[in-house]
Amino acid sequence: MKGRSPTFTQVPLDIVGSTVFGRYPKISVEQTFNMIISDGFLVPYAGHMEVAEIIPAGQGRALFASTIFNHMIAVIDNGVYVISPNLAVNRVGTISTFKGDVFIDENVSSQIAICDQQAIYIYNTVTGAFTKPNLPDNVSFGGSTFIPGYISYQNNRFVAASIGQPIWRLSAVNDGTSWPADAQHEGTLQTKPDNVVAAQRFPGRGNLLYVFGKTVTEPWQDVGLQLFPYQRNSSVNIDYGCLNPATIAYNENIMVWLAANEKSGPVIAYSTGGDINRISTDGIDFKFTTLTNPGNSYGFLFRQDGHLIYQLTFPDDNLTYIYDFNTKKFFTLCDENANAHIAKRIAFFNDKYYFVSFIDGNLYQISTQFTTYNGKEIPRVRVCRNIRLPDGSRFAINNLTFTLEQGTQENVFLSDNLLTEDDQIIMTQAGENITVGVGGLRTFIDEPLQTQSGLDLLTEINENIFATVVSNFPQPIPQSVHLSVSKNGGESFGTIWSKNLNPPGLFRNRLIYWQLGAANDFVPQFRFWGLGRFVATDGIVSIYQ
Repeated sequence: MKGRSPTFTQVPLDIVGSTVFGRYPKISVEQTFNMIISDGFLVPYAGHMEVAEIIPAGQGRALFASTIFNHMIAVIDNGVYVISPNLAVNRVGTISTFKGDVFIDENVSSQIAICDQQAIYIYNTVTGAFTKPNLPDNVSFGGSTFIPGYISYQNNRFVAASIGQPIWRLSAVNDGTSWPADAQHEGTLQTKPDNVVAAQRFPGRGNLLYVFGKTVTEPWQDVGLQLFPYQRNSSVNIDYGCLNPATIAYNENIMVWLAANEKSGPVIAYSTGGDINRISTDGIDFKFTTLTNPGNSYGFLFRQDGHLIYQLTFPDDNLTYIYDFNTKKFFTLCDENANAHIAKRIAFFNDKYYFVSFIDGNLYQISTQFTTYNGKEIPRVRVCRNIRLPDGSRFAINNLTFTLEQGTQENVFLSDNLLTEDDQIIMTQAGENITVGVGGLRTFIDEPLQTQSGLDLLTEINENIFATVVSNFPQPIPQSVHLSVSKNGGESFGTIWSKNLNPPGLFRNRLIYWQLGAANDFVPQFRFWGLGRFVATDGIVSIYQ
């Protein structure tokens, strides 16, 4: 009897995709780490590079770019620093707290207001004075203590939330050192019994001010009234408040924040002025319900090559997500150790984006021109959608293939071994070779080996180590793609198949894997390894039954 040849079927391989994992792994484990979608291709998310060291290093808490002063203001631990256009750093003041979110804004009178949620500090950019104004008690609610929170600026006044009260306060006109204690400078949240957590002018909407409570948000307009300049929109409110004011971000004509109310858990919400839109997927919403402490979170907006991106981090859960408003997709971010992304606050200054890190407090530039995290490899991973047949039957995977950019990236070379004068390899006490890093340490015959900090590397008897770089056998390290597959719907992944990408000048761009076994619920996972960029598009999987 003549055997029947297998019938091959081609099914889509979704290399280009986002993070839309299902409520449970059986539904979907689809995720994308440190990459986004652009023009139908999967491309790298921005890398970063340290550009200024702030000593002593600490925890980055805030970063603000002053338009009038043309400097940045950074808060690291309890220090307030001015960063010049050439990125010179100068400490100008000290606040009383070392941890927690800090909010900054400026007025037109050369005053920059800094609030650490305990006090307000004013830095005068002309005189250099750093002062802490006396704050009055609130007039309403029995003269409660005014503890300032989120601070912003609109129409010649600073606006600050009163922590733990349904009150928001105004400074004197063009003077952040004066906070009068009268009804003309005090507003109240009115729609629900709730406390104010922030008040922020709305970008692109003139005199519109959003006053955020924990469960509701009220739109107010500065109409210039004599008793109190703001008037609430009595016909509209947003039935979501703000879980943490550090998640509020705005750009152009959009404001986004981590929202909640008394009947709903955390969701990402945004508004274009008077409306409310929830950003969600079933998987993301379910993930938010499992967070340990969603209230400890912070977020910011920035543009990456035309894409408006909201980055949101939950430090207690070691998670960072981004939402791309252009593609309306979520993606997952992590640092080089698969922990949360290190950016805390971002600022656009001199046509570049900078951020301070909650890890070390230093200043970093973020851009797609950087394809590493400060010289360290970025974990770029794509976990594709499950491939299943409608009847759940088993199938064999003959091959999978997709297209990606190759032949355009220079190879990195293995570090050179260091030899002593008698050609013995210098080793550590653990028996490992000491090597010279690419672009890092360098030494020559009869010159002492130095550390990255410029100190001589000494022996135990305080003598310099003299070494020779052996450079006649450098080995190139090509970029590579690692594939591992799951045959149980994403519960576990097996053996890794690695393929090196082509060296410079060889532009063949098809990557193909053969004979990947059989399954009835198949999930491919790709890891893109290398210090350069990766650009990939969709492919196909050839299966037969």
